[in-house]
Amino acid sequence: MKILKIFAVLLLFSAVMSCNNDDNGQIEYSGDNVVAFGDPAPSERTVFVFEGTEFNEIEIPFGFVRPLSDDTDVTISIDSENSEAVEGIDFSIVASTVTANAGETKGAFLVRFFENVATESGKKVVFNISADKVETAVFNNSYTINVSSSCVIESFVGQFTSQTWWYDPATFVGEIAVGSNPNTLEIVDFFPDNVDSPNFKLRYNPNTFVVSFQQQSTGAIAAAGEIFVKQADGKISRFNPCTRIMTLQVEYFVPGTSASSGDQVETFTGI
Repeated sequence: MKILKIFAVLLLFSAVMSCNNDDNGQIEYSGDNVVAFGDPAPSERTVFVFEGTEFNEIEIPFGFVRPLSDDTDVTISIDSENSEAVEGIDFSIVASTVTANAGETKGAFLVRFFENVATESGKKVVFNISADKVETAVFNNSYTINVSSSCVIESFVGQFTSQTWWYDPATFVGEIAVGSNPNTLEIVDFFPDNVDSPNFKLRYNPNTFVVSFQQQSTGAIAAAGEIFVKQADGKISRFNPCTRIMTLQVEYFVPGTSASSGDQVETFTGI
């Protein structure tokens, strides 16, 4: 029998944090200009290469903390010691050095990942960044891409086991099914206390398999009120249709109160 975790635990996570760096609450930077990956893309991402496409060309963004005073050459390089994918075989960089003009604050490199060598299990490549007229930032100075071939959604759905915060004991065994609308999935009976809508309903991007979902009720009632689930702020949920692994970044909470689980991870693995 599935037993829900006691929601009183959530009250332990309801501390509020704040930070004010000046009278307007803004963080000010007064150091030298620097270059870093992202604008504001994450410094790690998953790329899929689809059958019949030959390659998938993506942008890897970079940016500066303030507008450039001079034209600046920015170079992307490969951390071969920590990479599995090989340049010239698994991928190619269209131009390893690009020029950012004076006054600009951002730019991008183009990288192509090839279909004929992409694998379902995936390979990792780590990139570094540098520039000729500004220093490299101490943050976002590497960019990791996990590249793999893509499988059809029908290969992903089916029976799953999971390590989940919501259940106690923590293992949930159940089904993930294709939803009634395009590019949707449903975790069947994940919220059995919600009699009218027990399925955890998800939407996904068919190109990146990034998952999103609307706030929805679990149907469970705690002393503070009805428990809902929503996406964890600033966190990315995704799945790999080939490896059949899905990671959801969630927060359980009672609307209008401070009761919250904080950010939690629900991981589902196909069986």
